[in-house]
Amino acid sequence: MPGPRAVAELLVHAPGRVEVLWLDRRREGTELHEQAKAANVAVELVEGRELARRGPELDCQGVLVRARPPAYHDLEDLVDAVLEAPAEAGRRTLLALDGVQDPQNLGAIIRTSEFFGVRGLVWPRDRAVSVTPAVVRASAGASERLSLSRVVNLARALETCRDRGLWVLGTVAEGGEPLPRLLAEDRVPDPLVVVMGGEHGGLRRLTRARCDLLATIPGRGGVASLNVAAATSAVLALLG
Repeated sequence: MPGPRAVAELLVHAPGRVEVLWLDRRREGTELHEQAKAANVAVELVEGRELARRGPELDCQGVLVRARPPAYHDLEDLVDAVLEAPAEAGRRTLLALDGVQDPQNLGAIIRTSEFFGVRGLVWPRDRAVSVTPAVVRASAGASERLSLSRVVNLARALETCRDRGLWVLGTVAEGGEPLPRLLAEDRVPDPLVVVMGGEHGGLRRLTRARCDLLATIPGRGGVASLNVAAATSAVLALLG
């Protein structure tokens, strides 16, 4: 895992996952170095070229860790967190992804979701990216704050959410109702699962069939649609 910001979040939220922190010698005595020592994390001071050798494709900015994978949550735990959240805290929302494969997109979506107070992120194990170092870096460490759940079957997971009392809002490029209109007419229920489609095919047929509502983001320019990370930002901003 590269980068000072992502590593700092890891040291705060899950220091037990860190096996070793490699730090450029020029960062000795920095706040991050002291934070690692306070968390009883093993630190090795190395030359910059050694960091480049250990992470040849990573822009680590003088900071690199070897860490165990994050612990994923059960879907039921995320649903419980949504249902138990106080209504005055704002709209109670989970986000589901249907086949996002690009690490940069997943990282950006995790960061956006945490920023807007989403209670958790759900996505399938197959044909979708996992939480890689590139994802963690793109999330700016938000992957350590947001509850994450990977499921065997997304359509079945959405059925579970519906059975527990959550509504499912799918987002589509065409064929849905404009999201601002749904909000203006107070037709977006709570609690809610928002489903975003993958980069290439959008929502799959079985996923779409589990949605209670389908919404689009109306555009004013000549571009037909947004990529999934940008679309997620727009949807969560509108939902508030």
